[in-house]
Amino acid sequence: MNPPTPRPPFVPWDIEIARINFSANCGPSSFAAITEREVCRVMRFFQHFEHSPWTNLTQMRRAFAEAGYEHEVHRREMPQHGVALIQWLGSWTRADFFSRWSLPYTHWVAVEGDWVFDYTVAEWQTVADWQHRTVPSFLAKIPHACGWAVKYGIEVSKYKSPCRGSVNGNCVSSFESELNLSS
Repeated sequence: MNPPTPRPPFVPWDIEIARINFSANCGPSSFAAITEREVCRVMRFFQHFEHSPWTNLTQMRRAFAEAGYEHEVHRREMPQHGVALIQWLGSWTRADFFSRWSLPYTHWVAVEGDWVFDYTVAEWQTVADWQHRTVPSFLAKIPHACGWAVKYGIEVSKYKSPCRGSVNGNCVSSFESELNLSS
């Protein structure tokens, strides 16, 4: 058995400021916690917040790519170092766990080994503590919710420069390069 992972030291100090100024919530805050950056500084990777204050899997992957992080998505698996999209369980997940109807009942957390960062408590908790101390408040607010499961885990690996090259002297992010959006 492996020894427990030490508590991650970084907690974004500006969660409330980012919430007030940008409507930042679990997505940007989890991203900030795992990349060890301030929430206000990562909001540039969440430009969709101008129109809709939630983050789906595609938008989170884009944020990591634009910030220069390699990442890999796993279905229904908690990452060792990354973020997890938590699915609150209920009637909306019985027929099809991955249906779009279940998306309003999701929540992003950062994950580092045995630790989970949830922006609602602004601290790293062990998974067991999070499940016993934080999850019940979510379940109490969602009618007919009966538990939780990982919908997607994004394993975040090494940082790479977001500039793979340039077009007309401008930096091209790795995400743009991968999608050929720069041409």
